[in-house]
Amino acid sequence: MRKSLSPFLLLLVLALPSPAQRRESSEHNSFALLHVTIVDVSGRSPARDMTVVVAGGRITAVGRSSRVRVPKGARLIDASGKFLIPGLWDMHAHLGEEDFDREAHLPLFIANGVTGIRLMSGSPEHHQWRREIESGTRTGPRMVIASGDINESQTSEAGAREAVRSAAREGADFFKVYDGLARASYFALVDEARRLRLSVAGHVPASLTAAEVSEAGQRSIEHLTGLAEAKSDDAKAARLFAVFKKNRTWQCPTLIMRHNYASLDDARLADDPRLKYVKPSWRERWLRMSKEALTWPPGEGAARRESVRREKRLVGMMQRAGVGVLAGTDDANPYAFPGFSLHDELSMLVEAGLTPRQALRAATTNATQFLDRLDSLGSVATGKLADLVLLDADPLADIRNTKRIHGVVARGRFLDREELNRMLAEVERAGGRK
Repeated sequence: MRKSLSPFLLLLVLALPSPAQRRESSEHNSFALLHVTIVDVSGRSPARDMTVVVAGGRITAVGRSSRVRVPKGARLIDASGKFLIPGLWDMHAHLGEEDFDREAHLPLFIANGVTGIRLMSGSPEHHQWRREIESGTRTGPRMVIASGDINESQTSEAGAREAVRSAAREGADFFKVYDGLARASYFALVDEARRLRLSVAGHVPASLTAAEVSEAGQRSIEHLTGLAEAKSDDAKAARLFAVFKKNRTWQCPTLIMRHNYASLDDARLADDPRLKYVKPSWRERWLRMSKEALTWPPGEGAARRESVRREKRLVGMMQRAGVGVLAGTDDANPYAFPGFSLHDELSMLVEAGLTPRQALRAATTNATQFLDRLDSLGSVATGKLADLVLLDADPLADIRNTKRIHGVVARGRFLDREELNRMLAEVERAGGRK
């Protein structure tokens, strides 16, 4: 039996635009961003003094402000001095199944310019939320949803095949694999997924190597699993990268998650002001882990941070070798905040050796290419779906400028800074209560 909303979440729902208002805004209203600088993540120089027209959820015109004809009745938004980028994707996201996840965490992604997420553990609730988002009755990002978790210790070859069939029946977009899957079960799972045209992504099981899962056709590897030897042996790393490049195996390193686990003994984490936006159960767990880190044995923190330093170096090597890199956060882990931490991940990728443009690409065109959505998303171009982020400063000059959000366009609806602040305030009020 479905639980009713608690009073504070009911207030949050009432504070957000009504379903009718959302549908009208996204389907009927049009607007134009005037005199904006468009950041081209593909490599071309920024295009200055441009006008971008949005109507019916799509970009209908892009061109010099002196030449673009703005439709009569369109809302005019002066974007002089602003920078426009495609909507961002968190390619390794998690959500719980509670009211707070639905009513608060989903808007957090949008408030941070994250207009799409690859959800790495799916449930029927998530599929329902996606339908509501797509119908315009709920505020949230586009969602690509994985299979649910499987009990790996008990999964036989037959069980692995049935798990894939079950995921397909439930509407999963892909199947996620974990560490504990037996070797024979993994290959049975991949074979069944291929038969059902369901892609496979996730960890490298301990029973296999990273090269083996790449050769088997796994689309992405998460958290740099299976790459331990490559961290300390450049020759092995180079050979492995050649395999990844040949097989088009993408890497989603989630460096911010790795960094946070290595920094739990840093008191500044427990003082992060963004804690007010996450659900109390997450906040309490994270703070408890920070307190436990104070009892780490001598050298534990330094060893963890050295491991992260090696991982960042490895990611830089991957980028230079031509391996596809995706930006993801693994939110729900300590101090990995829905929406916010995607910007932290972009900074981590730059620290790893990517240029700001390459880091942006990892969260935009790389994501949409991986998802086979380049024809409709990932760039600011006529005919594309209107998922955009308007920034107050140039992200190519400093990747941290992606945090300086002036407005977000989500499914063709323009949310200005005032509306984004209201969304954050409502989430904060919800997060402050139990």
